[in-house]
Amino acid sequence: MRTSTSETLRALIDAEARRAGFEAVAVTRPDAIPLAPARLAEFVADGFHGSMGWIAETLQRRAEPSTLWPDVRSIIVLAMNYGPDQDPRDILARPDRGAISVYAQNRDYHDVMKGRLKEIAGKIVAKAGGDVKVFVDTAPVMEKPLAEAAGLGWQGKHTNLVSRAHGSWLFLGTIFS
Repeated sequence: MRTSTSETLRALIDAEARRAGFEAVAVTRPDAIPLAPARLAEFVADGFHGSMGWIAETLQRRAEPSTLWPDVRSIIVLAMNYGPDQDPRDILARPDRGAISVYAQNRDYHDVMKGRLKEIAGKIVAKAGGDVKVFVDTAPVMEKPLAEAAGLGWQGKHTNLVSRAHGSWLFLGTIFS
């Protein structure tokens, strides 16, 4: 049986994502979240963004991934689990110790993930050619709705992505191709 180029590329992406420490990877289209921009606009109009002015300032760019990169045809969404080995609430029983949020206890995830995404992106370009762009939560990308559209999980009431397989301790990154 012959394997298509897209199947071979998808297998490469999956293998490289796992090697780089990502627990989940899926692909979606840039137009896969048609309702998310209107919901975000309503959120901003209602003032729920509070002092996070950048959300209002980047609303249009968040609404349409092609405004970040006009050549985007697909978006690879990757999730990295940062869940701790033990219950983070255990520290609360120790009033002599300060509590630090789990995500802040290690190296800055933006740097860690961006480096790993760039490695994966380089393998994609080497195999298939073309250009790619990587984003880790510092660009106006609606990662959670894109991850949901890609089938990685759903956005919970706490606004994090919830995955049946991996819970909600997930950092998200994207590769635009």
